[in-house]
Amino acid sequence: METRQLTPTLTLFESQLFRTVTTCIHTNDYLLLVDPNWLPDEVEEIAAFVRSKSLHKERFLLFTHSDYDHIIGYRRFPGFTTIASQNFVDNPRAAQQLQQARDWDDEYYIRRKYPLTYPVIHRPIAGEGEKMQLGQDDYLFYQAPGHNYDGLLTFNRSQGILIAGDYLSNIEFPYVYHSFAAYRKTLATLKGLVASGEVRILITGHGDAATDVAEMELRIRESVAYLDQLEEAVRQGTDFDLEALFKRYDFPGIMQKFHAKNEALLRQQL
Repeated sequence: METRQLTPTLTLFESQLFRTVTTCIHTNDYLLLVDPNWLPDEVEEIAAFVRSKSLHKERFLLFTHSDYDHIIGYRRFPGFTTIASQNFVDNPRAAQQLQQARDWDDEYYIRRKYPLTYPVIHRPIAGEGEKMQLGQDDYLFYQAPGHNYDGLLTFNRSQGILIAGDYLSNIEFPYVYHSFAAYRKTLATLKGLVASGEVRILITGHGDAATDVAEMELRIRESVAYLDQLEEAVRQGTDFDLEALFKRYDFPGIMQKFHAKNEALLRQQL
């Protein structure tokens, strides 16, 4: 696991699996942990760091969405106040997401010191632009469906930190599991937040954080371009230019499968 301290109050942990990111914001009066994951030793490393930073502080655990890789470390952090979208709470696929986590551990003979259960949420976020204060920091939350059903964007306005979940990755094109129309709406929300000039750090669920606004804007344009090109190919009945796509993104074997799933879902939704 790779650890990066981007600011005195922001530390990122990157799993060796899919470069999945865990975010930890740790100030003088609270600690916010986001999507702790993957392998048991990695989760233990995160837990040790959290112990060292959270003595006598309020502790919060946030989930950007319910994909199994993002909820798999939930029960390792008891006593935390949990935050997620209301759609996360109401998720009709909660049982399937949990089963995917169990199946993954089973396939790779993984043993954990904690059970796998679907997270119970203490503070569900139902609104758009909903406000919350954690410690001395002001937060804004925005619904982010598209990638999946129950995504949530989290903006620490006090520190300029935008936690985007599985959007705007520099190592993945858009993976659309739920809705192409909703995905575009979420990209529009992200574009507006970046255009506000208040975002100083963009954290994505897989890959590198961005600290340059030009890089954030590029990722938005690339995501929109991929969706546009895919929709044009499906509507026109032409082949998508996979060769050009994989000049930009590594791991074409597995990513071609995600692209094929995107194409199949778009055909249904058109």
